[in-house]
Amino acid sequence: MSSLRDRRRSDAAPESGGGRLPARVRAAGAAVVFAVTTAVVLAQLFASGTVGLADNGDGERLVCRLGLEVGPDSRKESFEGDYVASEPCTGDNWEYHTSWRPLLRFAYWLSRLVTGSDGFDMAVLAVLGAVLLGLGAAAFFLALPGSAGARWPLVALVVVAASDIGFVTYLNSGYTDQAGFIGLLWVCAGVVGLVVHRTWPWLLVAAVAIAFTATAKTALLTAVPAVALALLVGRPAWRRPAAPRRWAVPHLGLAMVAVVLLTGVLGASVARSQGEGFSNGNKFNVLFYTLLAESDDPAADLEELGLPPELQRYAGASAWRDDDPLGDEEIHDHAATIFTWRTYLRFFAAHPDRFLELVPQSFDAVTEARVDYLANVPGEPGDEAELAERPSPVFWVLSLLPQGWPVPSIAFLWLGGAVFGVRWARSRDPVRAARGVLAVLLTGFAVSQSVLALSDGYYELAKHNVHAAFATGLLLAVLLEAGIRVGVAAVRRRRQTVAPAADAR
Repeated sequence: MSSLRDRRRSDAAPESGGGRLPARVRAAGAAVVFAVTTAVVLAQLFASGTVGLADNGDGERLVCRLGLEVGPDSRKESFEGDYVASEPCTGDNWEYHTSWRPLLRFAYWLSRLVTGSDGFDMAVLAVLGAVLLGLGAAAFFLALPGSAGARWPLVALVVVAASDIGFVTYLNSGYTDQAGFIGLLWVCAGVVGLVVHRTWPWLLVAAVAIAFTATAKTALLTAVPAVALALLVGRPAWRRPAAPRRWAVPHLGLAMVAVVLLTGVLGASVARSQGEGFSNGNKFNVLFYTLLAESDDPAADLEELGLPPELQRYAGASAWRDDDPLGDEEIHDHAATIFTWRTYLRFFAAHPDRFLELVPQSFDAVTEARVDYLANVPGEPGDEAELAERPSPVFWVLSLLPQGWPVPSIAFLWLGGAVFGVRWARSRDPVRAARGVLAVLLTGFAVSQSVLALSDGYYELAKHNVHAAFATGLLLAVLLEAGIRVGVAAVRRRRQTVAPAADAR
């Protein structure tokens, strides 16, 4: 009977693996993580000169509705952080809904309040992004189980990955990708906090973080199924009995299902409401810039798709060419076929080999997601784009992966993350289970992002893989920390074995 009571007490023990940290220790640790993360990100951006990311035209979708446009010196070879007042853009064709715009609106309001100018320095938004990253890292520290010593290594490695200059430069730009980086870090914190602590506050953090990420950019909607997969795999961890605590969610499984469904519906609704101009450009690029450019017989492919063979003149052409192929009358006459995803889903279903030829290209492009054609500093016309020479640990590691294998080498990294993640997530050790849930979440998100990057064909494929690279960076942090823990544990066990043997001699 006593052994049975001991086992029940063990099963219902607090999930922190060594007792919950005192409130003061948690608050102090979170404050330190926030301060260090924010300081590191700001140093990456502003130490020894301001850096950012040159706008190649995508920034208009974010700022034009606020009556702003990038300064006249902006081009791919030159970073420009000063935005000037202009007439707000109109028309539904280029409407772009994003959860990042309210934060830009707040930063713009604050800038005008302080400076009295209608212009805007994107550095204000960069500082706000750095603060949000710092808060996300602090929330991640609070979400993890275990002692403070058990949390620090993983938190430190995550901060190193998140502050890579290849990601940080997006904070000082007119893009929306930075919202994805910030959102994913908060999603990791929310999901781990929900699995470990099982309380209403962490359920709210997870729901808001998933909703924010899924609506920041259409492609980021894959955060929802990645979270669903992680929660499903982590079911043995959050289904185990836990010690009663304040704010506990009574029907946790149903609450998780509700969060996934609601955020999925919200993300899908926002994605469907985007202007047709962006979506049509993506589909044009899939067909002409990618599918027909790689085809041995473009005319035959067009006939199979129900399109006139004469359109093969656009094979290899981008939708964003100066001569505006989207405005071609013949393209417009066949818009019902060209500008629907059903056309391409049916084609790839009939020719799965053609799709499988595209996927390795996208996987390999993840390692090159810090593109070399968008400058980080101001430059002169005709100069090559200059990148900031600042710490880039994630892309340094990714650059070590071999390219051109029949099965991309990064796929083996993701496979390892999935295998170890599933195994760890089922562990009775809450520290290990939390790492498992993280590994599954990050692997699922990285793979889905790399596949979805093909929704614009090969057009700027490396740049579109930046979210896969960010998730892979965080996954590397999880795997490296797990390897360190295994190594330290092995050394301790060996010392414990050797010491008695030495005493016996």
